[in-house]
Amino acid sequence: MKFTKLAIIASTLLALSTQVFASDITTMHTTKVIKTTEVASQSAAYEMALAKLNVLKTDDATELNRAIGHIAPDSRSLTLEDGSYITVAEQMNPNGKIVYTGQVNINVTYDTNS
Repeated sequence: MKFTKLAIIASTLLALSTQVFASDITTMHTTKVIKTTEVASQSAAYEMALAKLNVLKTDDATELNRAIGHIAPDSRSLTLEDGSYITVAEQMNPNGKIVYTGQVNINVTYDTNS
């Protein structure tokens, strides 16, 4: 009788403890914009943004996570999706001079525990 109670208690504790450690993995999709430094010409801004995008495409998951601000809790699952593109923003700086900033628009996915 004591063995049966002990077995029931042990199996209940085992079942409860595995539920505590088990978690659902959710794949997150997000878009990030990475800006380059300000430059004097629109073509230079496009070139800088394209160079940055090419670097991001060759980065491994850990380097990519670092480059976009550590958004993935487990950087090994971070991937750069197809469809990334570049744009250029025109702005006027405080001195009244028109400057251009390259913008790298990327889509990434990563896994997270929920």
